[in-house]
Amino acid sequence: MGDTDPVKVFEESGATHRRLIDELLPDGWGWKGKRALDFGCGSGRIIRNFLPEADEAEFWGCDIDRPSIDWLQANLEPPFHFFATEEAASLPQEDGFFDLIYAFSVYTHFTDNWAGWMLEHHRVLADGGLLLLSFLGEGMSEALIGEPWDADRTGMNPLLYGYPWELGGPVAFNSEWWIRAHWGRAFEILRLDPYVADGDPPQGHGTALLRKKPVAITEEDLLRLEPDEPRELAAIQHNVEQLRDDTLRLRTENAQLREHLAAAQAAAAEHERLRHEIEASSSWRLTAPLRAAKARRR
Repeated sequence: MGDTDPVKVFEESGATHRRLIDELLPDGWGWKGKRALDFGCGSGRIIRNFLPEADEAEFWGCDIDRPSIDWLQANLEPPFHFFATEEAASLPQEDGFFDLIYAFSVYTHFTDNWAGWMLEHHRVLADGGLLLLSFLGEGMSEALIGEPWDADRTGMNPLLYGYPWELGGPVAFNSEWWIRAHWGRAFEILRLDPYVADGDPPQGHGTALLRKKPVAITEEDLLRLEPDEPRELAAIQHNVEQLRDDTLRLRTENAQLREHLAAAQAAAAEHERLRHEIEASSSWRLTAPLRAAKARRR
């Protein structure tokens, strides 16, 4: 069983991701003079592990969760820098500001807005800047959706629209061929690993290391289906099946919730009826002085 101490898990996970970043960055990478953005930094799980490098590089963090950013600004700034973002794809920095953006467990939840954010990351990266992402692929299919991995029927398959964030939120699965076809229009694919941990079956998020291409590109360009790629249609058909199953599951859950609500309302109505019946009884009226005296003693 895994460790149940949330503080220990938080610290160990952040340190593990820091080491993973070091392993994935290309040979010859150095931090001196660089600007890096922890996109979706949460409460600083990863960025705090770069404290030794903060003397020679700028480290920025952003997140949609305002309380987390408020806490980070009060406790870790300086040497780090933090700002809040919205769901819409927009960052306050000028073009070419960052040398590196890393985003763990962020693109894994983008459904309709992945292309806008990828373009925004392309904009704020310097020429040749790096974008390091995690994605859901072969290593997470069984664990998250109980479905055997089929790369030929998976492109960009979003699921669980509107799912509560406290339960994990929406998710999106990406196959390697789709990443190369679509993300590869804005970025050179330097490294693509389908999962982090070995095993049978393999487990963990996939990781992609991308280098900014000097291209002018639009959201429509990123979203456009790859010409002469039959797996695009197969992935869309598969996603329709997945979304149908999502809909059926949600309808079943809603029906169960309605039944529970109706039962709770009936129980509350019966409780209220009994209360009125008791209060209208002669014994209730006769014992009123005793209840009053007991209340005064309390």
